[in-house]
Amino acid sequence: MPKVDVIANLRTARARLLEAIDGLTDDHMLQVGAVGIWSVKDVLAHLVAWEAELVTALSRLEQHKRTPPRIVEIEDIDEWNDDQYRVSAARPVDDIWEDFEGVHKHLIQAVEDLDDRTLDDNRRWPWMEGEPLSYLIDENAIWHEEEHAEDISNWRATQGF
Repeated sequence: MPKVDVIANLRTARARLLEAIDGLTDDHMLQVGAVGIWSVKDVLAHLVAWEAELVTALSRLEQHKRTPPRIVEIEDIDEWNDDQYRVSAARPVDDIWEDFEGVHKHLIQAVEDLDDRTLDDNRRWPWMEGEPLSYLIDENAIWHEEEHAEDISNWRATQGF
């Protein structure tokens, strides 16, 4: 997928997520049950953790010609998610929100710094197992945000706000 499409898809997914949380108060953001036991704040922290891993991987691609980045070596996703939840659970909404905005800016910049061949060549990164690097971005940012935007929208509908 060309870089301009990846960036457009990142921005569209983010817009959907922002629409899903638009108008929520801090109390709403802290209410458990938005996704499983997680609050909306926890979901945002979860997305921050995954996107931060993605930014790290993209910014260090030259170091990963032979060895895979950590994001593709996470074997037990549920355990990793639980670990990240424990790290961020006590953090205030404002801090999570700041990270949520900042990491996304870094992600957009990291993608902008890549060329189309780096994103599209499905043989360049052996640890991608035949998928292009753009798939890693789709999976860990675009589709991930779309999934949780839908979760939050559904939760809001059940809560009546």
